Amino acid sequence: MTVAAEGAPRPRLSLLLPEGWVRVTTGADHETQVRQIASQAALGIEPGKRDMARVRLRGMLGDAVRQAAERGLFEVWLPIAPTSGYSIPASFAVGPLPKPPADGASVHDTLLGLSSAAPGSQAVEISGALAVRTVADRAAVLDDAGQLATPAVRLLSYIVSPTPEYGDWTVFTASLFVPDGPEAAEILAALEFFADSMMATVQIASEEAA
Repeated sequence: MTVAAEGAPRPRLSLLLPEGWVRVTTGADHETQVRQIASQAALGIEPGKRDMARVRLRGMLGDAVRQAAERGLFEVWLPIAPTSGYSIPASFAVGPLPKPPADGASVHDTLLGLSSAAPGSQAVEISGALAVRTVADRAAVLDDAGQLATPAVRLLSYIVSPTPEYGDWTVFTASLFVPDGPEAAEILAALEFFADSMMATVQIASEEAA
């Protein structure tokens, strides 16, 4: 069975990706995946700008996957083109539960503990398994000159208990970039709905089932 950077077995995932989104795993072939995605995406760009677009996309995807691998994650889902004409300021990362449950802790006890530590959490079901959905906001970060260095982000985490096909916990985290302006709350609500809709299509199995 393939093992992630920190030793966790990898699940085999299936989902419906929205238009304009790509999925890249952090396995040994991630560079090949990135090259293929960038080359395919560049075909839709006018010839005079195609090479530059391919190089930029390969760089963006390559950086994202390398950072994910360094964190011991399994894969990332990213938008590289508009979805139904709209640019979606969001991304997903998938990985193992950072801190294993206490020895002997049941699934229900673990989920209750995770829920109590995260105000506003919700019980959900992913791929037929019990899960908890948590929300955390990270404020924007300014540099020494007072310029925006890192935008504000809302993190939606879907912490999924082991399934019969895959015996470990899996964490799916959506990073939603918080917009400015009077319509920020409505846009953020729409992004949460978008993330929930993607997660509703996820199915989890072991790679050995492939």
